[in-house]
Amino acid sequence: MSNMSSLSIAVSGLRAAQSGLSVTGHNMSNSDVKGYTRQTSVQETFIYKNLGLGGTGLLQTGLGADISSIRQLRNRFFDAEYRTTSGTAGYYAAKYTTGQEVENILGELESSYAAQEVLGDVWEALNELTIYPEGIETRGTFIETCSTFLNKMKDISSGLFEYQLNLNEQVKTYVNKINDIVKNIDTLNDKITEYEADGKTKANDYRDQRNLLVDELSTYLKIDVKEVDNRVDILSEGKELLVNGARSNLGLRYTTAKYPFVEPVFSDGKDIMAVGDKAISLFGDLSEQNLTSGSDRCSGALKGIMVSRGNIIADSTMDYDDISMYTIPSVKWQFDNLTRNIAELLNDSFSSGDTFDLKGGTGVEIFTKIDKNLGYTIDNIEVNPELLKSDGYNKLALSASGDIGDTTAILEVIGKWDEGIEGLNNMSVNNYYRGIIDDIAIDVDEAGLYYDEHTEMAQNVESKRAAYSGVSLDEELSNMLKYQYAYQAAAKVINVVDSLIDKVVNGMAV
Repeated sequence: MSNMSSLSIAVSGLRAAQSGLSVTGHNMSNSDVKGYTRQTSVQETFIYKNLGLGGTGLLQTGLGADISSIRQLRNRFFDAEYRTTSGTAGYYAAKYTTGQEVENILGELESSYAAQEVLGDVWEALNELTIYPEGIETRGTFIETCSTFLNKMKDISSGLFEYQLNLNEQVKTYVNKINDIVKNIDTLNDKITEYEADGKTKANDYRDQRNLLVDELSTYLKIDVKEVDNRVDILSEGKELLVNGARSNLGLRYTTAKYPFVEPVFSDGKDIMAVGDKAISLFGDLSEQNLTSGSDRCSGALKGIMVSRGNIIADSTMDYDDISMYTIPSVKWQFDNLTRNIAELLNDSFSSGDTFDLKGGTGVEIFTKIDKNLGYTIDNIEVNPELLKSDGYNKLALSASGDIGDTTAILEVIGKWDEGIEGLNNMSVNNYYRGIIDDIAIDVDEAGLYYDEHTEMAQNVESKRAAYSGVSLDEELSNMLKYQYAYQAAAKVINVVDSLIDKVVNGMAV
């Protein structure tokens, strides 16, 4: 009986060593697989057999080794920290990319004819008029530069709008991607639960796939993750994406009836919902959230795009405070305000009825509304068609006295241009424009710094996570040798016990 017990113990050691070798081989073969988590064979002593009482207490003998589980070496703290930092990096990546694209649209960095140069040309044309106000050439040049100025501003406005539409498509893409990720996580939850139903087996490879998906999801959204009964529950912005096997689907709803901007809402429908349709918004009202740089609410690429894009096409007829937090709308508002104030300055100074054209008449406005029923905005301003005619220069009302050589009104315009305009916060045209450009540059630099900082933090956390959970071939080789020696030792015990049994059986037979 003792020999049979020894044989059973040796066999358990053989199985334990074989399990260790199998896990080690699995680790080594998957060492280059993205997201793979190192596994270890957890061994423990099997049940003990009571032999009776001895001088110091109960006498027991062990009955061998047992494999309690194949466990992943994973640190949940590192996971949570990585997902937080990567989400923040995703938000600022969207802000940084948007800021760079806005700079390109404005043309300050690469364009051969930036908006600042256009403004400078208008100022130069005004100064030329002070020298020769009655000249056909100087008047024609002034009209031409006004037209070029307006065209440049319209190009900027159009470029910003087109980029808003581009970001809007990214919102749709990200929402679809998020739905796919959550669906796949839900499927893996089911597989893991089924595979681990015996309470002992671990679906570690499925868990690796799920962790990779959760990591990816954290770049799009700020998420809270909790594992319950082999499943992971996921919340975002305090709302349930996946809880207790119930998966919420994200749909889209228009933010305005005029333009095709959408926002993510909880909906199972495939069609985009109309403005005002009842559905719970994923982010809620972004304008009421603290999204100043460094806030913990600044997380996820989807929110970064939403904040960059905004929900409307802004113009200076709106309250700036309502759209100042949105990147593109705030820039568009400022350019619209600059254009409108320059147009109003020139109109009020040269066509108010107090100045005269070359024929002694009151002349015409330099800029007019395209649609008389709409506001005075970039998209609704044009150079007066009368001035674009062959004799349009005659209709410029530049003289305050009626004398064609009078430059009083022109000098007043130049003075306001250089010294400050009330609608531009009493700033000069150039200073107001430079303020727009400087603000954008500051925002880009700030977003870039936060992006670099949190990307580096995520990389540091990933390095720690890899050191803890990743596969070291040197360590696995050492484990392989250890388990191989253990296997050989158990095999030798089996051989010895087999020899003993053989000797006893054959000897007794003799």
